[in-house]
Amino acid sequence: MASENAVLTQREIDALLSADVSQLDADTIVAMPPPARKDGGRRVKPYDFRHPEKLSKEQLRGLQIIQQGVAGAMAANFSARLRAPVESRLSALERGIYEEYVSQLGTQSVVIIIDMSPLQGYAVTAFGLDVAFGIIDRLLGGKGKRPPKALNRDLTDIEIALIRHIGMDVARSLIEPWARIVELTPDVSELALGPQVMHAIPPSEFVITAWYEIRLAEQTGGISLCFPLTILEQILPKLTGQSLFDNRPSRRTREEERVRQEQVLPMSVLVRTILGSARISAIDLARLEPGDIIVLDREVNEPLRVLVGNCERFAGVPGTRGRRLALQVTGLIDDDGWVRPFEDDANG
Repeated sequence: MASENAVLTQREIDALLSADVSQLDADTIVAMPPPARKDGGRRVKPYDFRHPEKLSKEQLRGLQIIQQGVAGAMAANFSARLRAPVESRLSALERGIYEEYVSQLGTQSVVIIIDMSPLQGYAVTAFGLDVAFGIIDRLLGGKGKRPPKALNRDLTDIEIALIRHIGMDVARSLIEPWARIVELTPDVSELALGPQVMHAIPPSEFVITAWYEIRLAEQTGGISLCFPLTILEQILPKLTGQSLFDNRPSRRTREEERVRQEQVLPMSVLVRTILGSARISAIDLARLEPGDIIVLDREVNEPLRVLVGNCERFAGVPGTRGRRLALQVTGLIDDDGWVRPFEDDANG
């Protein structure tokens, strides 16, 4: 038996080429089986040019982690705004093109454009009119229930202003989860009904859409967030698991900084110090004259107590600065009322 790997000589090849195949009978022609494909067991996956793979699995996973954080922040912001418990969860993260996303919204929806500064580009958030009217009902003192039938009308100026606040809550929900990769300062750029803002993103632009399920007053609605590739390309190198965990901000530190910036720093507080106190009778008080001396309960070398509001917080010694009276702060007052000099704190 000839070897399966036998090779024809040049003379045999010339003979085959010069042979007159037309004189052969059909029965003498033997159909050779097609050669077996050696694909190594690999599965061939068709490539969809309309929905190309722009992000790796690791990058998609990183984006999913971020959007799950957005869901939690959105629930907290909505609960504070509506003064009612609101639940939110990420139900899906889809890839596609912007034209398909707009076609899923329909005409009965509110579309809000979010400026993703400092990133170059816009994101889109949208929700149905039924969700919008339920939120408006809650903001105006109702229970947050949707109208029994769809209201086919435009929003009034007051309703648009209320919905814009909800759009700002959605935008603010991006700040903390996205802080792992970029410090965002998002803002609502435009608000419209239906797909009237399709010009914000090119129709054929590749997008990632996060779909959220919102539960308010025992009713469920949907909110979507659409991010174009032009924004995602600016953060793709950071959308990996290791980068997300390395850049994860401390929630406590960020919360303390937010409280300090938004609530503590803008406030004005009364700071005062008391030289001392004395208890005298009403008769002596009525007979006081210029030159009389009242003995206080403080010694000369004892530090003065500094009150912030009505609470003792610091201790110091009196003096002057220029032509004004002054107080040099030298220590803290603990919860038991004892003075702790700053030198002791530094040594501790």
